[in-house]
Amino acid sequence: MSRKAKAMAEPKTETKTTAPCREACPAGIDVPRYIRCIRSNDFDGALAVIRERIPFPAVCGHACVHPCESACSRVQYDEAIAIRMLKRAAYERSRGRLVYEHKAKPTGKKVAIIGSGPCGLTAAYYLAGLGHAVTVFERLPQAGGMLRYGIPEYRLPNGVVDREVAAIQGRGVEIVTNAPVQSAAELREKGFDAVLAASGAWKSAVGGPAGADAASVMDGLVFLQEVNTGARHTVGRRVVVVGGGNTAIDAARAAVRMGADTTLLYRRGRAEMPAAPEEVAEAEEEGVRLMFMAAPVEAARGSVVCLRMQAGEPDASGRPRPEPIAGSEFELSCDSLIMAVGQRADAASLKLAANSDGTARVGDSLETPAPGIFAAGDVVSGPKTIIEAIGQGRKAAASIDRYLGGAGKIDSEAVPDGATEPPEAAPQGARRPRPERVPPAGRIKGFGLVEFGYDEETAGREAGRCLSCDIREYTVEVNPAVCKECGYCAEMCGMEIFATSETFNAAGFKPAVVKSSEKCVGCLKCLYVCPDFAITITEGKPQSARG
Repeated sequence: MSRKAKAMAEPKTETKTTAPCREACPAGIDVPRYIRCIRSNDFDGALAVIRERIPFPAVCGHACVHPCESACSRVQYDEAIAIRMLKRAAYERSRGRLVYEHKAKPTGKKVAIIGSGPCGLTAAYYLAGLGHAVTVFERLPQAGGMLRYGIPEYRLPNGVVDREVAAIQGRGVEIVTNAPVQSAAELREKGFDAVLAASGAWKSAVGGPAGADAASVMDGLVFLQEVNTGARHTVGRRVVVVGGGNTAIDAARAAVRMGADTTLLYRRGRAEMPAAPEEVAEAEEEGVRLMFMAAPVEAARGSVVCLRMQAGEPDASGRPRPEPIAGSEFELSCDSLIMAVGQRADAASLKLAANSDGTARVGDSLETPAPGIFAAGDVVSGPKTIIEAIGQGRKAAASIDRYLGGAGKIDSEAVPDGATEPPEAAPQGARRPRPERVPPAGRIKGFGLVEFGYDEETAGREAGRCLSCDIREYTVEVNPAVCKECGYCAEMCGMEIFATSETFNAAGFKPAVVKSSEKCVGCLKCLYVCPDFAITITEGKPQSARG
């Protein structure tokens, strides 16, 4: 059996598959389509494609955790496409042709949204586009939620948030700030046809160590909020930050920029840190000391007593449970102890039916037990990422539109994609360009942006690495009679194309079977490594699938 991939002469159909990057995106952004726009130097078109699914292209270009990149099939060749940076390039290099701002005629329906974070503003953007009158109530002085008050400006400048919020307001969304809401039901009583609670998860998840009520102990989110608003300018000479998530990392990096000698304390190991690895690495570059397998037990003015931890049995998260080691106490000097150990929702504060963990109780449509009142984002899921909050806002907008008598269709294709043949991709071994960053010594002098975006040439070159998985087609077949169950194909394939049969072949082996041929990108690694010559890869659909 030939080890060479055979090209089909017949033209391909126009049926497209969903690329892994798009499948991994909670908002379902059509990544290959906007990257093809960038490849053609059409940054306006790329921005329009992105805005079909999210109203925060610049925010996500700066601060998204990019689950799409983890799923990128380009890793079969070298490394993932820099999808987040290309999203940022689409925004920064666009000439401003707003082809995506179509708005429906007014429906006469009024929607109130509680909270102006990424979830609430996403829902507002799409509901306004459908013709509904949307008012957003924000308890804080400015809109943006965690985008403004929880992420330092070295990662996400407030000016970027301002421009994104202004674009949403430009679609007709009214945002009322300094307007705390005590009850979602009261808004219904005031004449709103539907209400969405998108109030986030701002409440500290757990208390601090003994003595945590000392003046030197503060909550991580409160600290970041004070930093971002300019209310806090000093934090002391020595700071200990407790936690392993992005809030803890941001707090530690903010403390360094305020001149503090900073230690981050985490009760698990480095591999268990939920923070983005690149953020952890940058924190270390900036001088943050990481201390793993340790936790505070008692805080006092000028110091904190800690215990060493050891890995126990896996807990509900699947990670080893940290257990204290008796007699392992040690002391760290600190002027400030910042507790950044997680947040939780507080749905009851809006008089919503709540679960035991503080999240709002909702059905599949995100509607609460109270008719016409919906909840979405962190108040439903607990603390998640920006892009997950956006995905929740999209779902809420569709559900609310259906409740108001609409079809729940919130998207329209701004830039039709006529591509049926994938463009030639950069050859194997082409590495993604690393964005320029301010050197660590310069970063810690202030809160200026650390990472620079791509110029047009660099963005176009990176876009040229994309494989266009959505229109690239291969058929993978395994000959079960000759496969000897070595498993090499599954080891070499990161696209999870292969599985093991439940039955034996004539030779007594359980042969490999193909479970998702449509994910193949033609790297041929499985074919080359197969010692039994059992694999055939053909470009195009199998003969039986062609009309």
